[in-house]
Order: sequence, then structure tokens, then C-alpha cells
Amino acid sequence: MSRVRYPVCQSLIISLAMLFLPLIVFVAAPEISGLAAAQNTNRSGTPSGQRRPLPKPPSGPRGFEKYAGSDTSARQIAGGATRETVNPRRPVAPLEGRGYEARPFLAWEIAPGSKSYHFALYDGDFDKDKAAPIVYQMDVTTTELLYPKDAPRLTPGKLYSWRVSTPTATGKEDGVVARFVILSGPEAAEVEQALATAGLSMAKTPTDRLDQARVFENYGVWYDALRIASELAENPNDKEALAYYEALLEKLEKPE
Repeated sequence: MSRVRYPVCQSLIISLAMLFLPLIVFVAAPEISGLAAAQNTNRSGTPSGQRRPLPKPPSGPRGFEKYAGSDTSARQIAGGATRETVNPRRPVAPLEGRGYEARPFLAWEIAPGSKSYHFALYDGDFDKDKAAPIVYQMDVTTTELLYPKDAPRLTPGKLYSWRVSTPTATGKEDGVVARFVILSGPEAAEVEQALATAGLSMAKTPTDRLDQARVFENYGVWYDALRIASELAENPNDKEALAYYEALLEKLEKPE
């Protein structure tokens, strides 16, 4: 049986398609545009190439207490940075700092020639009370320590102090004492809300983690900002993280 052809119907269908094609494109254009925009947006909801606005306290970013002694030109060597060291064992931290997580990241200046450091954490201000009990102590071979998971749990809102010492032929040399408090109550809730607002409560990518560090910096939370910056700066190819790490350390320097 021969196939029946319908040339008139085919022509009619083609004509109708050409007639309605502009209408279809007009209706679909917003959807296509929205899809393209979504593909050009990162996981945090910010268009690629643009930095998201990060939360700050109503009064503006909070600073860190700077050193005011004769050793303020001291530098650190860590996390890919190349800094001159002139004051061994000095904490890389404000004299009175703040932490968000209950496992603070603690770092200090290198002591040339020393193969180990004795870290000691005290309950209270050891500078004012030499009888302050030791909460935790250990010997380490590096110039940094992430407070161990199996160490005694730190209480939010409570004052702690710490320092490192190095052995000498006649005994030991002690570093400067630094103090900190783990945020609690309204202060902790304020930072928690800021991270949630920025979509950074569970930051995973290097970009998000760097923004998370900036939020901690804005709220004056040194120990968490330093931890993230130090970890990211271990990647020598991450120029932005290296620059941020350097800039963060500069905030402890004495203004000229």
C-alpha cells in the first residue's frame, strides 16, 4: 500500500510554528535568564565574582587589643608567612582575646634553637594569681596548638590564661601570658546569628571559610579567625588566604 502524503497539512503546521515561535521565545526568556543567573551564582547565593556583604556589629567591626610594649615589632613564621622573629614565645593573640568554639587555636612566636615548647593553660589570670590552677599542659614541637578534644572542657564565659615556656641550661624561659574567654550568652548568640545570616554556619569551601573568618574578625573573635586563616594559608596557591592571614596578624601590631 502506498503512503498517503499531506503536503497541505505539512505546510499549515510549518506556518503555525513560525507564527507562534516568537511568542514561545518571549514567554520562555525569563525562565532561561533565571536559569543562567542561577548557574552563575555560587552556593552561598552570591553572583560569581562578587563578595557577599558580611554581617558586622551595629557599632562597626571590633578590633583586637594591640601590644604596647617594646616588643611590638615581633613577627611570626607560620602558615606560609615569612616574618622576622624578635620576641620568642610571645602569643600570637591579643592580650585579652575571645573565642567562639570551645577548642581555641593557640599560636606563638618561634624560639630559635628550641626543639620543644611547654604549653600551660590556667584557670583564671595567671598574671594576677600565680597560684592559678593548671587546667591543661603538654609539650609540643611546633609553634601552634589546637586545644585537644580529650583535654578538659572549657567553660564558656570563664576567664583562662596561657603561655609557653622553653627549656634552658639553667631552667626555663617563660613567654608572655595571654588571656581569653569563650563567648557565652548574648555574645555567643550574636555571632551565631551573624554566621547564620551569612549562610556560613557550616562553611566548607575555601571561599566560604575565608568569609567565615572575616565574620569572626568583624566580631572580634580572634582565636577562630586565626585558626581558619592559618589552615587556609597552608595552601601556597591560595593568594587571597595568604594575604588575609598576613593582614590579620598585622592587626596585632602597634600602630605607627
